[in-house]
Amino acid sequence: MSSVGTTTGSPASGKLQQDFRDHPWSCHARLWSGVVLFTFVLTHLINHALGIFGIEAMEVAQQWRWLLWKSLPGSVLLYGCFLTHMILASLRILRRHTWRMPRDEAWQIVSGLAIPLLAAGHVLETRVGGTWFGADESYHAVLARMWPAVATWQTVLLLVAWTHGVVGIHHSLRYQNWYPHWRTTLRMVAIIVPLLALAGFVASGREAGTRFANPKPMTEEQRAGLDKARMMLDSGLGAFGIGLAGLIGFAYVRRRSRATVTITYRGYGPVQVPRGISVLEASRMHGIPHPSTCRGRGRCSTCRVHILSGAKGLPDASGPERMLLSHIGAPENVRLGCQLRPTHDIGVRVLMPVLGRPTADADSEANEWALERNATVLCLDLRAFSTLTQNRLPYEIAVLINRFAAEMTQAVESHGGHIDLMYGDGLLAVFDADEHHVGAGARAALSAARDMSRVLDLLNSEMRGALPIPIRAGIGIHTGPVVLARIGDGLQNSVMRAIGTTVAFSVGLEAASKEFLADYVVAVSTAEASGYDFTDHSVRDVVVDAHNTTVPAFAISDRAALDKIMARPAMLRVLNKAGV
Repeated sequence: MSSVGTTTGSPASGKLQQDFRDHPWSCHARLWSGVVLFTFVLTHLINHALGIFGIEAMEVAQQWRWLLWKSLPGSVLLYGCFLTHMILASLRILRRHTWRMPRDEAWQIVSGLAIPLLAAGHVLETRVGGTWFGADESYHAVLARMWPAVATWQTVLLLVAWTHGVVGIHHSLRYQNWYPHWRTTLRMVAIIVPLLALAGFVASGREAGTRFANPKPMTEEQRAGLDKARMMLDSGLGAFGIGLAGLIGFAYVRRRSRATVTITYRGYGPVQVPRGISVLEASRMHGIPHPSTCRGRGRCSTCRVHILSGAKGLPDASGPERMLLSHIGAPENVRLGCQLRPTHDIGVRVLMPVLGRPTADADSEANEWALERNATVLCLDLRAFSTLTQNRLPYEIAVLINRFAAEMTQAVESHGGHIDLMYGDGLLAVFDADEHHVGAGARAALSAARDMSRVLDLLNSEMRGALPIPIRAGIGIHTGPVVLARIGDGLQNSVMRAIGTTVAFSVGLEAASKEFLADYVVAVSTAEASGYDFTDHSVRDVVVDAHNTTVPAFAISDRAALDKIMARPAMLRVLNKAGV
């Protein structure tokens, strides 16, 4: 039955609950408290890594680390962030309406619940023992007590805590403009830091076991105090776990007993869900493919839906949702599926369906099917192709085209590019091998263009008697953002194609090469990214489409002129101006 006539609770309480659920303060508090905890773990692991150089190096670094984390402000910040993160993460778990989720999201929940259990003993033996009971918490004493008895336990704690933080940081930063350029570097750091920490832990543990085989034992008072603290901590963790499980069960029963709404999906039919859950959660509950690359945090727009019916009376979009929808220019009847929690029956259409066969981790397929990055696009077109092939036998045309395609493909791929599209008398090539340094792609495209001209000279020499006119080509090159999207049915049967204005601009620049009587027309964006010196050539505004969009570019007459440019990088110009 629809909730239209059976809703429970006052409108005011429902509005208050909606505001708390969608208010950005809880997301920001959970994020920044997690950043503080991750910073603590990072400094701790770096301190561990210094064990490669000996325990003395660890002790020196520990004194500096204690200045931050054992001071009163540092302790308040650390434990305050721990409680904040734990409470807000628990509330997020309680508000879940479905346990169908991507694997990395499930790992975040499992690892987050496991960290307090794994860390309890370590905290007791170090911070609690040293602060409350005067136990020796220096590295040589702690390592002598731990190694090798709890080495495996500590290794598991290290890996679980680190991966939990890394996954959270990744999902928080993945939509920042600078993040794609640093992703590979950060991935390497995420792998190297725990490996070095483990290496330092093993080295220092062995050293402590040899040099401090009989550490000063704790007194009976210290041991009794620690045992009492351990019992209290275990009781607290147990009570927290039982309480959280009970609240999850209570929330589940409460949701099942609440009024329902009907969401009718175009192509999938109606589904009944408890009132107050999001459209994205409803999709997951009923196995309806619905992508969300930010895992339902309202940071992307891949989960957006078109409201087909019932738009009137829906809860207003929150501030972050309004900003995101405005940024992508979405119409009024489009909402984010992860933020829209319908209070009455509605009809929707998923605007970004999952491509390919839906899987349990279907959200992550978005990056397999499309990604955006900066790249350099090269467009080449043969001049007077109809004249070249006029009165030629089909076999002769086939030989020419196949030879042309083979040589051009080799010229592109030898410089790290790939052929995006090959047609009878031309091609499109994309140079994006190094996504973090767009200049490398620009230089590779210019080198490939120069090699293409050399290949055409070779073909003219070999086929001089068989061609009515020499083979000539115009080349346009532009650097900018492109969308690389898979086109086809399924990953195995699809091809990657470049889409966007950068592709269109490169085609327009190639067409302008005829007007300028030039072999190459290179966009200013490519020239600047490459670092080569184009100052001997004037900038021309090239109209590249029917809307009179202009692109500033350089017209390069022939290969000799391009060779001269590429032989004198822009750095030489700077040195000459400085009188060096």
